[in-house]
Amino acid sequence: MSAPKPKFFHIILNGYFRLLCILAVDLVITVINSKILALAAGHHRMLVTVIGMVVVLLLFAFLFSIIDKLTKFVLKITIEMGNLLAFRKTAIFLLMTGLLIGIFSLYHYVWFGLWPDYRSLQVQDLYKLIQL
Repeated sequence: MSAPKPKFFHIILNGYFRLLCILAVDLVITVINSKILALAAGHHRMLVTVIGMVVVLLLFAFLFSIIDKLTKFVLKITIEMGNLLAFRKTAIFLLMTGLLIGIFSLYHYVWFGLWPDYRSLQVQDLYKLIQL
């Protein structure tokens, strides 16, 4: 007998969680890169570049090795928790979207040094971005 084919919802949830993990890994690497670039003032740039590359490779190798296990674990837990809720699929996607907004806020803080002010975003700014 072959393994049961995963449901479409599980495929979407798995992909969504992987995207969140990749963004989180990149955020960690961005923070570490800013710390490593601060070393450039006191050390040779080529040495700092090698250190940065090694750190990034080690992080990606370590974190991507556990992303698959973490994805399966989170998928199992969310499905089990979702069975207790009336609108489980909606609740799971709302939870994942909340995580995405949290990661977005952290990116904004790391890049600009400020927490995002969602109230200041105007529709006209979105139209200008689309027209680029």
